[in-house]
Amino acid sequence: MAEEVKEKAEALDPRFMTSLARGLEVLAAFEGQEGLSVTQAAKLTGLPRSAVGRCLFTLERLGYVAAEGTSYRLCPGVLPLGRAFLLGDSLARAGQPVVEALRDRLGESSSLAMFDTRSRHRAVLYVCRAETMRIISVPLLIGSMLPSYCTSNGRVLLAALTPDALRAYLAGAELAARTAKTLTNTQALQAELARVRDQGWAMTDGELEPGLRSIAVPVRGPDGQALAALNLATQSAHRDQGWLLHTALPELQAAAAHLGRVAFR
Repeated sequence: MAEEVKEKAEALDPRFMTSLARGLEVLAAFEGQEGLSVTQAAKLTGLPRSAVGRCLFTLERLGYVAAEGTSYRLCPGVLPLGRAFLLGDSLARAGQPVVEALRDRLGESSSLAMFDTRSRHRAVLYVCRAETMRIISVPLLIGSMLPSYCTSNGRVLLAALTPDALRAYLAGAELAARTAKTLTNTQALQAELARVRDQGWAMTDGELEPGLRSIAVPVRGPDGQALAALNLATQSAHRDQGWLLHTALPELQAAAAHLGRVAFR
């Protein structure tokens, strides 16, 4: 959460705990990092060094990080925090066998993703993952975060937002060009999301990384709301768009319908 957002939250509600928010920000800064110094963590979070130092001292005392010289690294004690969600959320709990079955049937990597609730629709988080090979330059694991605007999972979820929520997202969206194919124009993205909403699926082709092709469908709750997105991803040299549409899409749709039933029965 940005500093100005935290200040606004504090002003609006005295129950907001700045110290807790800062501690969580510092913990989240370790994403993708083998270790962080106080200075590095302060730069990543935008927090004062003194506040970061106190957070790391507290996290060390609680067993979430360990000091190594002037740096800190995460400890195994953080793992139960994520495991609690995976065991407690019905979609995440039921989703892993589904993505594994898709991978085994189709021979391509499959994932279940939800909005990252920290980022107001700007990113999606993988809550289930079954991989055949590395299809992107960084490893994609449970907990990996990717931008919403240029991923098939993200577009499925963005297309399901209410008109007001989508307008708010588009008004503040930073549409960086990840590749030469990335949609970076707000109007073009809005038009694409309208197509996704009408057809019920999203496909991206080389927009996140060159050669990465992906298709996704929504997973709906009992009320019809899209709560997650189920996708299949491959290399463009391996599968063409026709295979994704005619072979993968029906499998994804059937798997998403099955997941929606078993997760909420």
